[in-house]
Amino acid sequence: MIQLLHWFQTNYPELKKDLQDAHHNFDDTDTNPYHLEGDCWSHTMLVCKVAQLKEYDIVVQVSALLHDIGKPQLRKINPENNHVLFWGHEELSAQMAKPLVVDLIERNMLTKEEADEVITLIALHGEIYKHPDDVAKELKSRAKVFKHLLELHECDDLGRFSLNMRED
Repeated sequence: MIQLLHWFQTNYPELKKDLQDAHHNFDDTDTNPYHLEGDCWSHTMLVCKVAQLKEYDIVVQVSALLHDIGKPQLRKINPENNHVLFWGHEELSAQMAKPLVVDLIERNMLTKEEADEVITLIALHGEIYKHPDDVAKELKSRAKVFKHLLELHECDDLGRFSLNMRED
């Protein structure tokens, strides 16, 4: 994971800055109860840390790093309740990740098959929250991809501070 983080920060500093500047919260007093960690970069780092601690493979680690890179471009505020929204960020993140995974292939950090799976995982990472049964049916014949999606989901879920989380 350290090598991936170094690669991302040194080769794509503008994406890191965009993630740092994109906040899940409306302001300091009106926070997002599902992302109390604040900015998208902090969330991404937490997701990556979970992937590292769980020792998930390179596909999940790259997916963890790139899963939300589209959020900054899609950040909107609902004026009725000041909720910050990122509708459609999964598909945009997958599109934005394509040249980055090509870069990882060229650096021999990913295979073509792994890169394809990373794009799939990024595109589907929100669907597992909304329609888990549909995703399970869609990936029924692709057990490894489904396993990786569940692992990414775990990282994404644990890589945040949320008011609905149980405190020990």
